[in-house]
Amino acid sequence: MVSMPSSTAMPSCPPGRNKQTPWKASRLFSYSLFGNRRWKYVVVGCAGLTLHQISEALVPTTIGAVVDNAITPHDGGALLWWLGALAAVFIVLALSWRIGTLATMRSFSYGSHDLRQLVVERTLHPRGMAARRAPGEIVAIASSDADRVAGLAWLIGGGLASTAGVITSAVTLLLISVPLGLAVLLATPLMLLVMHRLTKPLEDRSDVEQSTAARAGALATDFITGSRPLKGLGAEDAAIARYRAASQSSLVSALKAIRAKSAFTGASTAMSAAFLAGIAFFAAWFAVQGSITVGQLVAVVGVAQFVQGPMAALGFLSVELARKRASAARIAVLLGEAEAVPEVGAALGVAVAPDVAAAPVAGATGRGATPLLEVRPSPGSHFPAFSASAGDVVGVVLPDGVQARLLVDTLGFRVPAPTGLVTIDGSDAADLDPSHARSRVFADSHEGVLFRGTVRQNVAVADAELDDRAFAAAAVVDFVSQLPEGTETMLTGHGQSLSGGQRQRLVLGRSLHQPQPVLVLHDPTTAVDTATEAVIADGLRNFPDKALVLVTTSPTLLAACHRVVLGTADGPPETGSHRELLATSASYRAVVGS
Repeated sequence: MVSMPSSTAMPSCPPGRNKQTPWKASRLFSYSLFGNRRWKYVVVGCAGLTLHQISEALVPTTIGAVVDNAITPHDGGALLWWLGALAAVFIVLALSWRIGTLATMRSFSYGSHDLRQLVVERTLHPRGMAARRAPGEIVAIASSDADRVAGLAWLIGGGLASTAGVITSAVTLLLISVPLGLAVLLATPLMLLVMHRLTKPLEDRSDVEQSTAARAGALATDFITGSRPLKGLGAEDAAIARYRAASQSSLVSALKAIRAKSAFTGASTAMSAAFLAGIAFFAAWFAVQGSITVGQLVAVVGVAQFVQGPMAALGFLSVELARKRASAARIAVLLGEAEAVPEVGAALGVAVAPDVAAAPVAGATGRGATPLLEVRPSPGSHFPAFSASAGDVVGVVLPDGVQARLLVDTLGFRVPAPTGLVTIDGSDAADLDPSHARSRVFADSHEGVLFRGTVRQNVAVADAELDDRAFAAAAVVDFVSQLPEGTETMLTGHGQSLSGGQRQRLVLGRSLHQPQPVLVLHDPTTAVDTATEAVIADGLRNFPDKALVLVTTSPTLLAACHRVVLGTADGPPETGSHRELLATSASYRAVVGS
């Protein structure tokens, strides 16, 4: 019996992406079968399933032997002996099936888990992915596609078992009658060849089915997550129409794949049935002619009926392999996606800076100290130049919302920072590893989401103690205290039970709990009322150990900044306090107002 490995022996997380050996379908197949020493499960599973099929093939042969050696001669002793042999065959049959199934299931489960780990690791890679993929599409790849590829363990075990069943049946029939045995040996490869020719339409339609289903799932995930904004924009009908079109396309693709599979199954079953009928007819003819005994006739008919299953399974092997290749190809494409932030420093031979997240920054004890973050754009850039030291609250105003998002994504290292644009602790961010850069600067996107878990788990890092200062600055104390279990209240569905303002305040609270010395906040109060926004603006000045950069056009937040930088499409940036810029800059007044 195969034993479950201990927790210390569980398969480890798969290794990171190896750029010298890119992931391909063949490598994914090999990894799902043999990674983390799963070959043991594969071997045991194949042996168990194969022994099970051999035992099944021997059942009708043993029954025929009972008829010829015990029942026909009326020999009671022989009857008991042969019934014992039949019982032994059934015991081996049952135990081998149990062991083979258990081992193969473990190989499948661990292989599927490791493939999911590969997808998740690539999705969460510090350098990101250049091509944007919707969450629903990634979920489909990490679930159904990973399961389908890992199912190769079942396919191989079942294929070997079916082959053993066909061979055992052929040998049995050869011992009984050479013509019948040759018929099986000749009919099997012929049927496999015909079935292989019929698999191409199914392979193509299966690939389209999986792709359209992933797109429909991605749209559903996006629309459900953004249901409140859609209602606010009055875009529900457009969203429903778009999802209906994607769902209809997925349905059509699924029906085509089902029809192709049904046609293939029908052809396979018809061929197997015709084979069975032919074998039964000739066996009966041989029995009438006296060439074989009654027991041998029983054995031939039973074996012919049994072999129909393994032959149909062998004919279906190419279909299942085609579907698994399609899924493996989708996983390989995702794993091979280009990085959003390329290794510029490594390509130039520049040493990656060591992780100094815990090291003290010289002079970073208050405003005016050594800058933790500097932005120095090249001529023609829409980004304004600014710096931020510990204790600073710096406002950055960009009239173009697209440029504002691009700045936040650049500071969050989700897009590559050009050489010389961003400096962290005096080092060019283009030469830093994203993991190190993110250990110094936290820049969440404006669309930050909540996850399933308690309020505490959504706000504090790794269930750390809640920071009262951050909680107060995010103005969450008032509504969290009204929740059924306070900070231990469970949030589901991305916090859809909360209002938009409450969710935004929790996301802000999470940002303020981050340990990085530089926090970049992008329009953190667009969903809150003016009174709450004033409380938040006042609270943001209570972080003397951090540098806060507010990318916003909110007058209330900008009034709380120590200095504000206005980026313009043409001309140099303008710098000053909120009050000074209101008094001296017409461009600032046009963007921010009063």
